Amino acid sequence: MPMFTAHLGMATNPTNGVANIIGPTSAVTNTATGDETIVRIVGTSAASLNLDQPVFDQLDSDGQGQVAGHLVVNYTFVDCDPKPPGPGESNVTSYFSDDYNPIENDWANPSRAFCTALDGGKPLEWRKKYGWTGYCGKYSSSNPEDICGKCLKVTNTATKDSEIVRIMDTCGSEALVLDKKTGFDPIDTNGEGNAAGHLLVDYEFVDCEDQVYSPRLVFSQ
Repeated sequence: MPMFTAHLGMATNPTNGVANIIGPTSAVTNTATGDETIVRIVGTSAASLNLDQPVFDQLDSDGQGQVAGHLVVNYTFVDCDPKPPGPGESNVTSYFSDDYNPIENDWANPSRAFCTALDGGKPLEWRKKYGWTGYCGKYSSSNPEDICGKCLKVTNTATKDSEIVRIMDTCGSEALVLDKKTGFDPIDTNGEGNAAGHLLVDYEFVDCEDQVYSPRLVFSQ
């Protein structure tokens, strides 16, 4: 595999103009330490790669890149939109939770939530794009990267109202625990879910369409 030079690029806000330039993703490996991460290409560069600060630091575990001003890396293109863990389920029970309160808490991930370590640092635009849910369905996993941040289209089987929500936690039983205000109430349009304490729902994994908010980016200088 050929080797390339990765420079530390100018810090860029992913909500600025470059956010509209969406490209494939690459697995980048520091040839000296073996550290690896996934980045998304959002622009061109005069150098082989210009990495933003968090990504550069993640690869530069021995600090030699900061000293030299660059890293020698290998990279390979990878699938930037991996397939969801499964298609979904039908006629499953969804409870609701008043504990998440994303609106009241400015969409800050609760410290106890399963996905907080992975997704709690994502931009506010990413965290508030969809309502929240805990997930304990058929495709649950002990690996946060398998389910955290994935999106579900949840449909009330009685009213056919639907809402897209993002997985940010696990739950104890059944399939879903929807945040009450951002996930449960929008599909409980006849009030029967609130009366019963749960809803019967269908859900399917869907594309979140938020790739531009990836925290790992390659920026142009």
